[in-house]
Amino acid sequence: MAGSGTALGSDWSFQPSDKLLGSLDYRRSRARLLRRIASDPQASHYLELAWLEYRKRHYEAAKETVEKALQQMPQSAEGYLLLAMIFERLEQTAEAGETYRKLLREHPDFSPAYREYARYLLATEGMLQAAESHLLRGLELNPRDGLGHALLAEVYAGTGRRRQALLHLEIANWYHEGDTLLHQRCAKVLMQVGEFHQAVEHLRLAVEADPRNKEIRSLFRVVKRSQEKKRAFSFPVFPFFRKRVRS
Repeated sequence: MAGSGTALGSDWSFQPSDKLLGSLDYRRSRARLLRRIASDPQASHYLELAWLEYRKRHYEAAKETVEKALQQMPQSAEGYLLLAMIFERLEQTAEAGETYRKLLREHPDFSPAYREYARYLLATEGMLQAAESHLLRGLELNPRDGLGHALLAEVYAGTGRRRQALLHLEIANWYHEGDTLLHQRCAKVLMQVGEFHQAVEHLRLAVEADPRNKEIRSLFRVVKRSQEKKRAFSFPVFPFFRKRVRS
């Protein structure tokens, strides 16, 4: 999607990217979309522009633009999903929750809505049981949703079901597209269940996918350094201990 100005369908069928859009890609895509809107102000063009602004983390501009799309397409599932996500970014959590619930009532077969509402429940209310229920429904509709499987693994890890958590992480990796958001979620679950070596690998892939993301780079360095310290401490101990015993 980055810099392409293409339709939302392929992105939303998997997961919304968390990768910050580069300035050059943003300017080119924005200029192209504004030209389209000037000549043909269709709702789909406004929706693409709103998604672009969201990716650039211009959340107020994204909100204003997606509302223009929804004026023309008041039944747009993608539009309401993006609006709910924007409300979250603006820390308007009550509005976000209300928009997600409205979306699920009006579009009960739109699988990304279940995934994103479950993520919202985990992030804002810690509602593991409700999140699990929504994730299972979303995955029933779209079993190939990698991020949905990663979020379900997070629920299982949080409720002590380690085996199920690792199984759904494995499934998530069958369907991933190298997105930072998925790798971050996988790393979080792996750290929860004590698989720090694999967590480091996911964070490395996240950095590789989005090298300008300072937060991910910082977390990667911290976790990697922690693992290196553990190895440095553990390996010399036993040979030293055996020598003392022999003497």
